[in-house]
Amino acid sequence: ALGVGNSAYVPVAHMALARLAEGQREAEEALRAALATADPEIASSAAQRLAELLLGEQEAGEAAGVLLEALSVPDVAEVARLRVLLGIAHLELACAEFAGAIEEGGDVETGALAIELLARTLPLRGRDEDAEQVWRYGLDSADEDLAEDVRLRLNRDA
Repeated sequence: ALGVGNSAYVPVAHMALARLAEGQREAEEALRAALATADPEIASSAAQRLAELLLGEQEAGEAAGVLLEALSVPDVAEVARLRVLLGIAHLELACAEFAGAIEEGGDVETGALAIELLARTLPLRGRDEDAEQVWRYGLDSADEDLAEDVRLRLNRDA
């Protein structure tokens, strides 16, 4: 279908190649090609599938880029779904930034805030156990001021 020269077949052909792909890399390439056609229906479907693959590989930044590209397609289909996936990518990016802030240390207030934000965001991604570990990390800190600030943040909703 790609060799026929009929531009109407190109988006569908790339999606078919993505379905037939033997490996994830091959599927990603076909999905990127389908997205690049800027067909409103196909670009949306390709971006959704590609973003989900990338999120599964912990490539949230790349997933966000793919979704933004799809949202820039005129009359793209399923805008709400694309925006929800973009929000999920941003949540993953936020978690990475919060974790980075915790690892870098810093002042007590910033550390406690990063711990709280990470611990409260992880459950939104279905990672309740990780959230408990983050709270525990803060509560068990050797820095008594940090541990107390984390304890106050944890208990303020109780």
